[in-house]
Amino acid sequence: MRVISLRCNGLISAVKQGLTEWIASKDADIICLQDVRVREFKVMGDSRFCPEGFDAFYFEGEDEDKGGVTIFTRHTPKAVMRGLGSYELDRDGRYIQADFEHVSVVSLLPPSPTAEPKELRAAFLESLETWMRKIRKKRRHFIFCGYFGVAARTLDLEEWHQHNESPGFTKEDRHWIDTLLNDIGYVDAFREVFANEPAYSWFPGPEVFDMPNPGAWRTDLQLASLEISRRVLAAGYVSKRQFDDRVPLIVDYDISISDEEDDNRLPRLPSAH
Repeated sequence: MRVISLRCNGLISAVKQGLTEWIASKDADIICLQDVRVREFKVMGDSRFCPEGFDAFYFEGEDEDKGGVTIFTRHTPKAVMRGLGSYELDRDGRYIQADFEHVSVVSLLPPSPTAEPKELRAAFLESLETWMRKIRKKRRHFIFCGYFGVAARTLDLEEWHQHNESPGFTKEDRHWIDTLLNDIGYVDAFREVFANEPAYSWFPGPEVFDMPNPGAWRTDLQLASLEISRRVLAAGYVSKRQFDDRVPLIVDYDISISDEEDDNRLPRLPSAH
């Protein structure tokens, strides 16, 4: 199963930059897009905005010019969940989850640490952490795709020495992502393949941090349930910057979501007692 994730900074803009053709060339099973900034009714049924062979599921924000997440999938999900259950946290279209036989795939967009209220971001991260902890008890596996807005290590910052306590690299930010990885039980899929290799997904301009050269960041991740960590076959960020200041993350998993018999190969979660 190939999963691609990208914060596209507006679906219409990304399509003009060649997103649909690019997706069609990558043989993906699932595409998770964030910050699509579009009304679903304006693009549904239009082949320019969804590659052939995919079904599209949207969770749009109240403001068309802000937020919104999308999942394109070749395989029909058993269920689709939109939002985390709070109007204030869901109004910008930040969370959509597609449930397949034994695996759920999420496209998510937490509030930006550099451009949105700290209180809103803190509340969303707390709610997301609570949810990610709760579902560890479920007998299914999860893959969370999106812009997390956090650089977990100095390795994830090109100019890390300039960013002591920068938004997205504070002690609180790093503690939060560390909790997901080392306490709750998720893995950073890219780091399962490249444990100590620098790689970046976001290339902010000087205005974001008010410095001439803020350097690149790795803030776009796929976090997977610990039990499928050994099923990460390959992972990488696209080297060519085709879509504004972001590049896609592509991860291949040794998982099939089209055949229930193949799904039975997945490692079983222990029963919750």
